[in-house]
Amino acid sequence: MGLEAVKDEILNSAKEQSNSLIAEARKEASRIMKDAEKKAEASREKSEAETKKMMDVIKRQELAAAELENKKMLLESKKQVIESVFAEARARLEKLDDKKREDYIKKLIEKIKNEIQAEHVYCSKKDAKFVKGFDANPIDIIGGLIAENKERTIRVDSSFDTMLESIKEKELQGINKLLFG
Repeated sequence: MGLEAVKDEILNSAKEQSNSLIAEARKEASRIMKDAEKKAEASREKSEAETKKMMDVIKRQELAAAELENKKMLLESKKQVIESVFAEARARLEKLDDKKREDYIKKLIEKIKNEIQAEHVYCSKKDAKFVKGFDANPIDIIGGLIAENKERTIRVDSSFDTMLESIKEKELQGINKLLFG
C-alpha cells in the first residue's frame, strides 16, 4: 500500500468518523430540541393553568364584591324607604287636628298619672292648651308629653318623637318584613 492509499484510508476513516459524529450530534440536537419543546409546552400549559386559576380567583372576588355592593345598596334603599315612612308618620302627627290632638293628650295625661306623680310637664306649643291641671312648659317636640316628678328624678317621656323612635327600634324587623316581604 502506498502512501496515497494510506492517506485516502485515513481521510475516508476521518470522514466516516466525522459523518458519524455529525449524525450523532444531529440526533442529540434533535433530542435536545424535542426535550426543550416538551418543557416549553409543559411550561406553557402550567402557565395557562395558573393564569386560569388566578382569573377564576379574581372573578370570584369581583363577583363577591359586586354582590356585597348590591346588598349594601339594597339595604340603603330599604333604610331610606323606612325613614321616609317614619318621616311621613311624623308629618301626619304634626298635622293632627285639634280634636285628635286633645284626645291623645288626655290619654297621655292619664297614662302619666298612673306611672308617676307628675309635677312638671313639657309639651309642644300646639299641645299646651290641652294640658289641664299642670303648668305646661313648651319645648320643641312634634307632640305628646314629657313629665317629671317634683324632684325631677323620674321622667316619663311620652312625646310623639320618642314613641316613633321606640316603635322604629322595637318593630324594625316587622316593618321591614311588612314593607319588603
